[in-house]
Amino acid sequence: MAVLLAAACSVKEDRSACPCTLIIDFTGLDISSFPQTDVRATSSGAPVLEEKVPAERYRDEYTASVPRTGTFLNLSYGDGGSFSHREGFTAMPGEEFPALYLQTEALDTENESVGIVADLHKVYCNITILMKSDGPYPYSVSVEGAVRGYGVDGALVRGPFSFSPVIDRGGKCSVRVPRQADSSLMLLIKEDDTTLREFALGEYIVESGYDWSAKDLEDVEIEIDYAKTDVVFKINGWETVISFDVII
Repeated sequence: MAVLLAAACSVKEDRSACPCTLIIDFTGLDISSFPQTDVRATSSGAPVLEEKVPAERYRDEYTASVPRTGTFLNLSYGDGGSFSHREGFTAMPGEEFPALYLQTEALDTENESVGIVADLHKVYCNITILMKSDGPYPYSVSVEGAVRGYGVDGALVRGPFSFSPVIDRGGKCSVRVPRQADSSLMLLIKEDDTTLREFALGEYIVESGYDWSAKDLEDVEIEIDYAKTDVVFKINGWETVISFDVII
């Protein structure tokens, strides 16, 4: 008994060196949507917890020890290997953003324990682009922006984002992007390495009423018809037509 008391943190002594117990309630997660959840915690810039929690454990109370120095907790699904404890969830130039569902919490761990309820949200937007053409589409497209993803603190990570999706025989392609900080997202039409035309994609999306601050980001569908010299934007029933002079 004396040995146990000596090893434990007593009521009288300074307990700042003792860990805080993190308690996560996973019972509200949809098992079919989230067959597993990645649990990661970072404190003072260093990883302190990383574990995959399968759906069969959602009914059990999840506990782990984290430092009392303050902790950023990330619960996620679908990161596609994009996570690092240094940068968070980011896409490298030339890569699209993963189909990520995320919850980030800044935990006050100065107490004996802290509890949260798991509540993941869709933090990517899938932009589907249909290039209407009489025959096989002869050009390539590239989507470029200024946000690469999310840091371990949940804040947007700024930096160059670019992805060139493959257009199928039907003239359709898609690209996933993270939440945007502004309307700087661009759509480039290219032939080889030459940019033939640029579209202010971000401005059109904002003009449509799209909400980049929503907890769950909705997807966007865009239709481009060069034969009619129109760009038709369709976003959840909303539609607008932008006319331009054909230069291609």
